Amino acid sequence: MWMDNWVLNLPKKYWPKYKSQDLNENSFLFRFFETKRNVVVLSSSNKPDIEANVLECEKNNVPILRRKGGGGTVVLGEGCLILTFAFYAKDVFGNNKYFQMINQLWINALKEAGCPELSQNGISDISFLDKKIAGTSIFRKKHLLVYQGSLLVNPNIEFISQLLAHPSREPDYRQGRDHNSFLTTTQKLGCPLTASELADHCQAYFQQHVAQFFQNEILNK
Repeated sequence: MWMDNWVLNLPKKYWPKYKSQDLNENSFLFRFFETKRNVVVLSSSNKPDIEANVLECEKNNVPILRRKGGGGTVVLGEGCLILTFAFYAKDVFGNNKYFQMINQLWINALKEAGCPELSQNGISDISFLDKKIAGTSIFRKKHLLVYQGSLLVNPNIEFISQLLAHPSREPDYRQGRDHNSFLTTTQKLGCPLTASELADHCQAYFQQHVAQFFQNEILNK
């Protein structure tokens, strides 16, 4: 199982608190990081022999793991920026709303870092026009919401294409395109920062804005 498990294991009383403009404090857990090891990660319902090129993964010593939450199968590795974001949300059925909110906060941070205007596409992808730049998923445990996203900064897209099969389900905007034609990266879009530099930038941006952005969505218990 792949999961940023510290989110699930750390009691809320130890979570950092962030102040909104009205000086109310609320608890959030989030971190941006780059993993150096290539790994294929399935969603909770994906089947490896359908979503991944298993022989190619074995040949390249790339493990196939499974995460909690939905979404599609992804490759994580060098050149990918990963975000894990957790909070206790008021609305236990508001995943679509929370996808939009977290994605928008991330889009705002990326714009400040030099990316062009990005948008949400499909169910919860982040894209530039019709090209995908980030995939996301949400896992819920009642009010606890754990969002995980992977942003393509400068990975080897050809290698991603070798490891993944064409997805069994795809958003309409993909229009049957292969991985090479469908995916893009922040560096291709003109943002010069590396994944580690973007991690620092986005972490600071979220620390500054997260409390205000989510002030009406926090479960205060």
